[in-house]
Amino acid sequence: MIKDCLRALFYLLYRMVPKFGHAVVWGWPDGEDSTRALVDGLRYYRVAWVVVLMTNPSSGADKPRVRYVKKTSLVGLLWFLTARYVFFTHRCFMKRFPKQVVSVNVWHGMPIKRIGWLLDGDEGIDSRYVLATSDFWAGIMRQAMCPAGHVLVTGLPRNDRLFCNRAQVLDRLGFSPCTGIRKLVVWLPTYRRSVRGLIRNDGSAQGGVFGAMAVNTDALNTLLAEHQALMIVKPHPQAAFEALGEMSHLRIVDDTWLRDKGVSLYELLGASHVLISDISSVTVDYLLLDRPIIHCFSDLKAYRADRGFTVEPVEDVLAGPVVTTFDELRERLREVCDGGDLDPVRRRALRDRFHKDKDAGATRRLLDAIGLERIPPA
Repeated sequence: MIKDCLRALFYLLYRMVPKFGHAVVWGWPDGEDSTRALVDGLRYYRVAWVVVLMTNPSSGADKPRVRYVKKTSLVGLLWFLTARYVFFTHRCFMKRFPKQVVSVNVWHGMPIKRIGWLLDGDEGIDSRYVLATSDFWAGIMRQAMCPAGHVLVTGLPRNDRLFCNRAQVLDRLGFSPCTGIRKLVVWLPTYRRSVRGLIRNDGSAQGGVFGAMAVNTDALNTLLAEHQALMIVKPHPQAAFEALGEMSHLRIVDDTWLRDKGVSLYELLGASHVLISDISSVTVDYLLLDRPIIHCFSDLKAYRADRGFTVEPVEDVLAGPVVTTFDELRERLREVCDGGDLDPVRRRALRDRFHKDKDAGATRRLLDAIGLERIPPA
């Protein structure tokens, strides 16, 4: 009861504090791609980029009108309380917003797995707007997030960053054809046991950093070397992460590793030739690139029983082959590294269903939709 009273008093204070024309961008983890795209799109406005670490996460995209403020600081709170515009990917200072605040729940992808109000033990945030990539996902996002206003079918700002220069990204990573690397494979498993945020156990975690699948890393590295391919594996930020791993053609990395390379996750995806994942929303985003996807999902039945999906049968919305064993994964990986494609007709049909727009204009459409001019009058 005391906590509820304090929350009510704090919300009353939030309503009473005057609001100014600046924007607050709140993302997790620091420097994730939607916040980067928004900061770039808001280049003509005063912006407070709220971060955990007081280091510049923008990889050289610093702007004179952008201020980096710490999430746990009084300065960060004051910027938040006085902002007219608030963009966030995860729960921020408040769970609801007064009418004079334009609040946008950017979230971090279209949910094939259950999230928010569709998931026991979780809640949505009472923002004015929620984003979706198509009418198909708009209905699901409304159920999961219950926005006070509209679901905006603008696409996700982070997807703009998929359309990057592959050669430049590979150069920053230190890999190119002259180094003997011809294919870049990215593996993004979602978490099975979360260690931060909403603590959950979903499916089977026997594969460690690879999610649910037990992997013979020596055999995998050998296959990659035979095909002059490099694989970068990045576990989910909510999953337990023990240490970086490096073999001749296999890297296990985290957000810090990418930041040190000057590459964001979606730039990495944009430079890749094939994606391996399971049920992550990144598989929906990756459709924009029209490149092969392998769903590595050995615990699909267990995951269905534990977490559940927003669409059933979930197999109908998976854009590539589903592999359930390491041997199956190797066969599919060998096929695509040899130049083959995987279910291109199915993939393109899902791309049309899941993405109303297929360009790099999501941030522009979002700012236009909320009436925030990209270039203010002189």
